[in-house]
Amino acid sequence: MVRLWLHRQGLARARGTVPLDRRAFVNHLERTGALQLDSVNVVDRAHYLTLWSRFGPYDRAQVDRWVYRERLAYEYWGHEASILPISHLPLGRRRMRRFPPLSWSGRKWWSRYATSTASKRRVLRRMRAGGPLESADFAPRPEEVGEKTDSPGWRLREDKRSLKLLWHDGRLAVSGRRHFRCIYDLAERVYPEGPAASLTAYHDSWLLIGLSGCGIAPERHLVNYFTAPKLNAAERRRVIARNLRSKRIVEVEVEGLPGPCYALPEHLDAVDALPEPTGTTLICPFDSLLWQRKRAAELLDFGYTIEIYVPAAKRKYGYYVLPILHDGRLVGRLDPKLHRDRGVLEVRSLHFEPDFRQSARFEAALHESLGDLADFLGASGIQASAVSHDAVRL
Repeated sequence: MVRLWLHRQGLARARGTVPLDRRAFVNHLERTGALQLDSVNVVDRAHYLTLWSRFGPYDRAQVDRWVYRERLAYEYWGHEASILPISHLPLGRRRMRRFPPLSWSGRKWWSRYATSTASKRRVLRRMRAGGPLESADFAPRPEEVGEKTDSPGWRLREDKRSLKLLWHDGRLAVSGRRHFRCIYDLAERVYPEGPAASLTAYHDSWLLIGLSGCGIAPERHLVNYFTAPKLNAAERRRVIARNLRSKRIVEVEVEGLPGPCYALPEHLDAVDALPEPTGTTLICPFDSLLWQRKRAAELLDFGYTIEIYVPAAKRKYGYYVLPILHDGRLVGRLDPKLHRDRGVLEVRSLHFEPDFRQSARFEAALHESLGDLADFLGASGIQASAVSHDAVRL
């Protein structure tokens, strides 16, 4: 089960075994479902780091060209804000047509965040007249900042929120990024023409994409792997039952794992021939391997929390902790920080799982991984600070 999971995630082989070309990029998106985007840049952007974990150093500009020029992929909601394969655009269009969900109606947070029809019209007029625009183009000047609803500053702040809402409902699309800031344009200038998926296909995608990325999984391991669509328990049960009847999925018993598990039949045909996972790499906190934390805990005996959102005094392992994957097992955690001004990759802490015993081979592999990451980040050196007592020497 774990072998198949890591195989589907592209983490069963040593990093860099396969070069990152157009085919490998699209294949990764199709298998896992998406690359999650995140603004934290302590080490590197999440989508770049996720690809490095599998492919080793590569040209980031080439990935950007595949997404924003060749349109092999598009930005929309997958697990969270994500880069998705362009073949999934019909699924995205179905979500766009149903945004905002009926379940949001009457929610206090939604009433505070939602924007007026007038605001959306202003944004669309500017986009038609001026072409692609960034959110910074809707930032009020200092003298315009005010709380009155008729002030220019207030309107600009509302319009900035409308950018994101118009992206969610499919009237705008992300046409590119500049310094990671979204550049928006009218959707018809970005997306290729095509239909929206049926509601049934959209609901089924929660299950089918989840099983594509996980291999074999019980329902609880699929919840929140993909959050578009966001299904309640009754809807999930209907989706599973429908796909069992049509034989698109099969039920599987896994020893030691409570509850029925499910899989795509084509994945089971070759599962016995899969080799044991090998290689050592570092995993981004927003990697698709960790989207479902309950799965990591139950299958890899690895409890993981992203401590970015934990107050500094209460953090156990560090701010931006990268789990260490070694021969198919998560064996430790490393908290790095890239000092771009000095060209140094700092290792601020390093912890290993209690039952993990280090070997000379592992230490060499960890050193190689850190050196490879430093090269990818453009760092000229690696610095170890207050590492844990069980850490290898860096």
